[in-house]
Amino acid sequence: MQKCGRHTIRVCHGTACHMAGSDSITGVLKEELNVDVDETTTDGKFTLKTVTCLGCCALAPVMMVDDKAHGRLARDTAKRAIKQYKRHE
Repeated sequence: MQKCGRHTIRVCHGTACHMAGSDSITGVLKEELNVDVDETTTDGKFTLKTVTCLGCCALAPVMMVDDKAHGRLARDTAKRAIKQYKRHE
C-alpha cells in the first residue's frame, strides 16, 4: 500500500457534486498533480482520493484538503486552491 501524502485531497462524488461537475474537478486535479485517484505525488505532498459524500451538498462541487472544505469549485478555482498548499510548503 502506498504511503499517504502530507495533504489528503478528497473530492466528493455524491449526487449533488456529481451533477455539479465533480468529474471535471477530479480530472483537473489529476492533471495538476500528475497522479490518478488513490495515488500520491512523487514529492509526497498530496494524495488524491474520491469519496461518496462529504455532507456539504450546498457547496457542490466540493473537495476537502485535509480538514478544510473548498466549495462551489470550477476547474480554475480547484487549481488555485491546490496552488495555495504548494506555496505554503
